[in-house]
Amino acid sequence: MADRPSDEMQGKITPDGVARMRARIGILIPEPKPFNSIAAEDTIRHHAHSYGDDNPLWSKPEYAATTRWGQVIGAPGYVGTMGVNLAKPIPPEVRKPGEGALRGVPNYLSGAEWTWVRPVFPGDKVFKRYYLSNVEEKRSEFGGGKAVVVHHKHEWSNHRNELVATQHNYFFHVEREASEKKGKYADIPAPKYTDEELAKIDEAYAAETIQGAKPRYWEDVQVGDLLPPIVRGPLTVTDVILWHAGRGFGAMFGVAALKMGYKNRKRVPAFYTRNEYNAWDCAQRVHWDNLRANKVGNPRAYDYGNMRTHWMNNLVTNWMGDEGWLFKHSDQIRRFNFMGDTSWVRGKVVAKRHEGKRCFVDLELWIENQRGETSAPGQATVILPSRQHGPVVLPGDTGDWSPSVLESEWKVKAE
Repeated sequence: MADRPSDEMQGKITPDGVARMRARIGILIPEPKPFNSIAAEDTIRHHAHSYGDDNPLWSKPEYAATTRWGQVIGAPGYVGTMGVNLAKPIPPEVRKPGEGALRGVPNYLSGAEWTWVRPVFPGDKVFKRYYLSNVEEKRSEFGGGKAVVVHHKHEWSNHRNELVATQHNYFFHVEREASEKKGKYADIPAPKYTDEELAKIDEAYAAETIQGAKPRYWEDVQVGDLLPPIVRGPLTVTDVILWHAGRGFGAMFGVAALKMGYKNRKRVPAFYTRNEYNAWDCAQRVHWDNLRANKVGNPRAYDYGNMRTHWMNNLVTNWMGDEGWLFKHSDQIRRFNFMGDTSWVRGKVVAKRHEGKRCFVDLELWIENQRGETSAPGQATVILPSRQHGPVVLPGDTGDWSPSVLESEWKVKAE
């Protein structure tokens, strides 16, 4: 039957599948309702706490009222939980060339590039447009075979028709059968921590500092400065559950419970496979189900790459203080972060410059696991206050960024 899920996601990368994916480039993609449509103090707090960020700027209104913002604001990644998608239904003649593109071929987040123009405040309604911007054919180190890199572009604006943020992320589509056979990571042993190792992790948590209300001035920052590191882990299934509680499951696949899950399976059947009870479950369970993770060539369940993006943002916002602004962030998710792994999040200052009304600091970021491997390198650009040049001027305050999301047609206009 056409609407029945396959037993396994065993799709193949074919020239036709790649061509169909390329046919989708530039077409605005409608999405289900976002996790959050209107920003609120509670959901802002839930989001921050979902990845272990206790910065009071995101969670304590009485504290935030004393800052330049006057109220809590969403942490950088909060906008990703939002976005009422106004894209019109795709006309059948436009949809048809892209139907079935790489169907059943699993994909993995491999990196992201973010730009933040202005904050999200409680009461803001945020709109979004989303489309594919590029498709590349590659070789897969994980799968040992063919891969396709699909580039996604997201843009968010608020109800005042002001651009808030943009994101470009990219996913590697890898044939499941090849990854199962290669099993590159299958022999990585599960960690078994000693009391001394756990004590070191606890000490790092206890030592974590938040710059907060004390401004970090641009003049006081020097190239080569190290950011105080933070630790996140050992990763548990509980951490992933709490991530979902504050972040949602993502709008793309619409994962839902029970009857609504049944309806979603009818909508996207290729996203569901049989579990150990021979019942249908979403392929997304590789992030909490060891059996499913084993099936796709991994030793254990693993995190979402976006969790590590948030941890790097956490490092930076801890360091820059309430008066700073995280302007840009990019990262590459190069290794899996498995259950039980511990991530040490680090950074250093690599450049600083003054341009116009703004004082910039460029940072190199990276995450190391307990095996000494770099699982995710990254970069960030921060705008800091200056004793000489004054407080931070947001990118959106000078008309450098124009809104575009509310142009809700089905095709991205030529740029």
